[in-house]
Amino acid sequence: MQELTFETILRLPQMELKKALKAELKNRGYPVTDKPGYLYAEGTMPVLLVAHMDTVHRRPVEQICYSEDRAVAMSPQGIGGDDRCGVWMILQILRAAKCHVLFCEDEEIGCIGAKNFTRGNLQPRVNYIVELDRHGSNDAVFYSCDNPEFEDFITSFGFETADGSCSDISYIAPYLETAAVNISCGYYCEHQRYEYIRLEEMKLNANRVAQMVTQPTGHFEYCERQNCFSGREGYQFSMWDTLRERDSYKWLSSLPKDVKVKLGTAELTIPYAKIDQRGNIYRYIPELDAGVLTEHTIAVLPNGKKAIYNPKCAKCYKVIPLTRALEILNAI
Repeated sequence: MQELTFETILRLPQMELKKALKAELKNRGYPVTDKPGYLYAEGTMPVLLVAHMDTVHRRPVEQICYSEDRAVAMSPQGIGGDDRCGVWMILQILRAAKCHVLFCEDEEIGCIGAKNFTRGNLQPRVNYIVELDRHGSNDAVFYSCDNPEFEDFITSFGFETADGSCSDISYIAPYLETAAVNISCGYYCEHQRYEYIRLEEMKLNANRVAQMVTQPTGHFEYCERQNCFSGREGYQFSMWDTLRERDSYKWLSSLPKDVKVKLGTAELTIPYAKIDQRGNIYRYIPELDAGVLTEHTIAVLPNGKKAIYNPKCAKCYKVIPLTRALEILNAI
């Protein structure tokens, strides 16, 4: 059997990776269910780990390049850390805990494998679900799941709550009626050929989740967030418009005209400024009919207090990454 090193996981096309994972799980003593769209392995610990096997890149990875200190990996073909990092992390976590496992196909084109899973007859009884499919180093994304007790449990391991649009757990969590979270995997600039992976962050989070899943808990129920688009229905219209960037939708309210937007001690002029529920500031761009996050900024009222989100005048806006906004504007 081909050794499933991290480089092997990066290089294999989706269906070859599925065969290799099936063999690997069987070799580890797992009973495996292989169905169109997904690979499921029944564990003995009541936690379900989820990752997807596809990437957005059309060409398989041939050349893997490392930084001089071998801390960062990239590829001219697109490294595919989204979500091969998650696949590798699950295999590492299984060394510490025999969790249930679900590897999904075709997440990047609409969570096809996850949807297939919810149409089958498999319903593992687990206390919670952890997906490994998020950029960055420290994010915990809960989507439409609103269970404060579960969020407190996850963030007690040092992760910080962040926003996201949709992933496989948006369908799996309500189907299993079980709370779920998506955790950072150390990849950056996903859906771009210049995507890169910070290897130590990936390894660190694999270890953090391994520690997490070994802690005894009760069942965390999936509770649908109110006044929010649901993972199974409402988010369908916000599925990524391209295979290169995920667009999302957020409720934003306009800022008063006399508000000052500050970046450190500097004051910025941001036309059509908006604010979300967490106080993040966005610049609405009429040409794109979308908002772009302005990082590390705050909005301050004339009285010195921070401006806050106003739900009474909020509207739902498309929010796109800065890199994608620049690409579109340059093409206009």
